[in-house]
Amino acid sequence: MNLYGLVVFHHVASTGSVTKAAELLRISQPAVTAHVRNMASELGFALLAPKGRGIFLTEAGERLAGHAARLYALQQEIDRDLADYRTGAAGELRLAATSLPANFLLPKLLSVYRETCPDVLVSLLTLNANEAMESLLHYEADAAIIGGGAPDYPGLCKQLLGEDELWFIAAPTHPYAQRQVAFEQLMQEPFIMRESGSAAREQLLALCRVHGTGAPRAALQVSGVHESLHAAAAGIGLTLVSSLEASAAVARGELVRLGVKDLELRNAIVLFTRENEALPPAANHFVQLLLHDAAAC
Repeated sequence: MNLYGLVVFHHVASTGSVTKAAELLRISQPAVTAHVRNMASELGFALLAPKGRGIFLTEAGERLAGHAARLYALQQEIDRDLADYRTGAAGELRLAATSLPANFLLPKLLSVYRETCPDVLVSLLTLNANEAMESLLHYEADAAIIGGGAPDYPGLCKQLLGEDELWFIAAPTHPYAQRQVAFEQLMQEPFIMRESGSAAREQLLALCRVHGTGAPRAALQVSGVHESLHAAAAGIGLTLVSSLEASAAVARGELVRLGVKDLELRNAIVLFTRENEALPPAANHFVQLLLHDAAAC
């Protein structure tokens, strides 16, 4: 059955006129008549009968008109849905992020985004850096936002969004609180280590390689920044975190920042997307908002 023929028949049935149907569809009257004639021939029923200067629907025509009306309504719904999808007003936004952007960067931006795109289904996975990029490569996310920077990744594009500081922190009772110490001296202390694959762990180990020291002794390994902060506040050991993550606890006096001689650490926040692939419209809308916010900072 010719679906466009059903659309044509719907316009004839709803207007009661071949002429009006042709005007609405912007095709010729003979073309409308041909579509209706072909439909009737295919079904084996007369669909229209003359009525004075107009037409009326036969019983078969009435039944077909009901189906055609539903088909036309579905076509209109499809057109509206895809138009919304094309503009980014509908669809899905799937983000993967490490703890820093997931907790301190994305919530405010997602709130703004939701105001303009309330019908988009938004999901945010909080993962370590390796997991976030793997989720992007396996099409489980449309974009990955990594705090702590990350090396180039095959198949992915990287853009710098901004930077903050990295701090060594400890409980206020730690012997090095309120003192300036050498990095090598700090590495003799027990540390709260993040899990393998996390940006924080990789940053710390990279610093050890640069300074020619061994990795610090792990007093505890955890799998999240909040666990790191709580363990440090309990006096279990030192840890390396973003200033954004630790500043509130430091301001409350629960933790202290340790001074390290001749060392200032910057913490990159980067955006990853798949290389040579256009983002889905909803994701592209959010990424443009993210990049605009980063440029304004």
